Amino acid sequence: MENLSWLHKHMRSHLSEAPRGRQANSTTDGASFAPTTVHSDGRTALELIEQAADLFKSVEEQAQQFETRARALAEGAIQKLQLAEDKIRVLRDDQAAAQTRITQLHDELQELREALKRERTRVEAAENRLPGLEMRARTAEARAEDFETTLSHIEEAIRTKLLRGGPSAHHRAAA
Repeated sequence: MENLSWLHKHMRSHLSEAPRGRQANSTTDGASFAPTTVHSDGRTALELIEQAADLFKSVEEQAQQFETRARALAEGAIQKLQLAEDKIRVLRDDQAAAQTRITQLHDELQELREALKRERTRVEAAENRLPGLEMRARTAEARAEDFETTLSHIEEAIRTKLLRGGPSAHHRAAA
């Protein structure tokens, strides 16, 4: 951009230093060029150079704006990428923790299954012993009834003997 500024200044100074009162130059065919024509051609060239400089300046500004936007977009993309990577790390950590918990729960479930199996075996054994226990209970009840009946008979016999023998028999039994 500095080269364009230098060229612009150089052309202005060159055109302003050109002799103003120069006589018309003749050519071989007799045509003459007026100083105004040279001066106006120089001015046109200067204007074209200014337009080119403005165009280059505009292109340079647009390039800077584009670069600024590109940098901002790149920085935004980098930030989003970093956030995404952080989120992926967190999700992987969560997944690992969940997998660990699943393994623990699986182990606990296996232990519960084994405990349930042992309990079922114990219940089956108790159920298998139940008819025998019921039979023993009925036998014990029958024997108890027999003992009660026998005891009743013995008590009755004792009372009968005591009452038949009278009071002297009671005293004799006590002595």
